[in-house]
Amino acid sequence: MSNKNKRKTPTWKLFTALFLILFFLIAIIGELFLRSIHYGVKPSVTPPYDTALKDELFGWVMKPNYSYSGKKQDKAGVEYDIDLKFDENGFKMFGNIQSTKPKVLFIGDSYTASVESSNDKTFYKLVADSIDIEVFAYGHAGYGNLQEFMILDKWVDKIKPDIIVMEVCSNDFIDNYAPLEIECGYKVGERRPYLDENQTITYYRPLSLAQKLKEKSRFFNWFSNRLENSWYNITKIEKRVGEYYISTERTNYEPYKNSIEITNLIIDKIKSRIPSNAKFLAFSADSYQPAMDDFKYIFESKKLQFSTIPVKKVDAFEYFKMGNVRTSDGYHWNNQGQELIASGIIEELKKLLPNQQSN
Repeated sequence: MSNKNKRKTPTWKLFTALFLILFFLIAIIGELFLRSIHYGVKPSVTPPYDTALKDELFGWVMKPNYSYSGKKQDKAGVEYDIDLKFDENGFKMFGNIQSTKPKVLFIGDSYTASVESSNDKTFYKLVADSIDIEVFAYGHAGYGNLQEFMILDKWVDKIKPDIIVMEVCSNDFIDNYAPLEIECGYKVGERRPYLDENQTITYYRPLSLAQKLKEKSRFFNWFSNRLENSWYNITKIEKRVGEYYISTERTNYEPYKNSIEITNLIIDKIKSRIPSNAKFLAFSADSYQPAMDDFKYIFESKKLQFSTIPVKKVDAFEYFKMGNVRTSDGYHWNNQGQELIASGIIEELKKLLPNQQSN
């Protein structure tokens, strides 16, 4: 057969192959260069935010016997002292199990861990200073409601609380459902337990393929960031994340709707572990909508008390510009915020403990 009859490789295939080879070489060189200049290196977690210890069962837990003394800044830039101490089991307060006083167990996330306030300035210590109760408090940053249930499940039979106080916040819906966390700007991104629709607990690290590639490859991270910036400069269209669709579409946004259904199942599990003689109070750490109303509906539909009084006290204080209640991150409470939350919880606990004397 003559050379004339041989089928030639299409030009576009050659061009594509050359392009891929060239891009691959550029990617390798780019990766080596970006690593040499330490581009994309995650900053180390500094105290008091280095509290997490990875755990096979819980995903992560509070480091045993964690302590820190230093300075924090509030939202206005004013410095104040903090002195943190957690016990060997990660509790910030662990009262006397044998006490004859009413025992109150507080569980939650970063708002309960309260690493922005000293032990004696936390809302639950202020509650204990006001009402004659025995307090136990466990929380960790990034916890979802399933992790909080697991803490409750581990300790409820040992502590035998008379009241369980559960702090929730709007991003719990994100923490409770991996597909929603993948879509959102807020993300912990660490391996954690999730409850599925069959009430089976599975473990998953909620990152998309692109997010995993950005984490592994500094070149891919750099390249994708440049593409996003270029797209915005050309179109002036901002990238939408899950929080946008939660606030605008609410339950029409499928991942959020699914998270509400999963959260319902988690709260069922929590209710099943409340001792028959114990009372329950949930409260929201923030007032972002629609999350606060959705939590209110979930708890009240199960005949579990849900209070917005604490957060409304904080919101009113801010609205009327009576002072600063936040730390430098703009979300968590400083000492003033802790006092306001405590005052709201005291109101609710006095209703649950009508015969209990104030300190």
